[in-house]
Amino acid sequence: MIFEKRKTKKAKPIFTLGNEKISVVQEYCYLGIKLNHNGNFSLAIKQLSEKALHALYSIRRRLNLHQLNPKSAIKIFDSIICPILLYNAEVWGVYIKNDFINWDKLPVEKVHLKFCKLYLGVGRKTSNIASRSELGKYPLTINIFKRIFKYVTHLNSLPETTISKQAFLISKDLFIKKSNSFYGKAMDIVKTLNCNRAIPDLDSLTTNLVESCVKDTKENYQRFWRHKLENSSKLTFYTSIKEDYELETYLTTITNSNQRKHLTQLRLSNHKLMIELGRYENIPREDRICK
Repeated sequence: MIFEKRKTKKAKPIFTLGNEKISVVQEYCYLGIKLNHNGNFSLAIKQLSEKALHALYSIRRRLNLHQLNPKSAIKIFDSIICPILLYNAEVWGVYIKNDFINWDKLPVEKVHLKFCKLYLGVGRKTSNIASRSELGKYPLTINIFKRIFKYVTHLNSLPETTISKQAFLISKDLFIKKSNSFYGKAMDIVKTLNCNRAIPDLDSLTTNLVESCVKDTKENYQRFWRHKLENSSKLTFYTSIKEDYELETYLTTITNSNQRKHLTQLRLSNHKLMIELGRYENIPREDRICK
């Protein structure tokens, strides 16, 4: 089939393969992934996010997430929702924006944040970085990059006669010629993550290098996270009590889900105390006193 831009004024081309006429389409679903004319997979990512959100709400209707211990809730997300969100991410993942600031704008990450906030019992406007770190959860983009690198190591191990390896080699050739390609996009990720000294090209990727790069990325994200906390007036209290990027023990030890939720709301400044409400009334911080 042939992809065509929407609302084109040009006459539709006619191509045949044998006696069969090849369809001209604006989009097409292949193996569960929606493809369109621009080749950036934005439609596919949006579709996967919608399916995952539907699955999350379906689980929520049948199960009270708040009453689960955090490890069980996270396991449900990681084993049911995450595979939907990250389906084929080793391919489309190279086309997403790979900087910490833009990660939260990714549709799949919005579903991840939705889960975190649903479990914690906080409002949708609660800080994203605080909601994730309270559960010790990293942005899904790190997982996506890991999947990309592991997929590349798999491609490197394939014989050159396989279609996947041939496509990969063509992609590398396009990269050498400075044309847009999967190989080039993957190398951009390596450079952005500052892993290019250890990984000068994708051919040198190994399992150990992948694990090392992922570890370094998590450490870099922790520094970014700490910087964001310390420069957020809304999270002044949270910054003073949050020490490490890990699942908070109170989420496990407090079995009463209602009490746990109220403590989380206090920690993440998602409450109706004057210290928080006063910011919307332009009251100086030192004058926000409960009456």
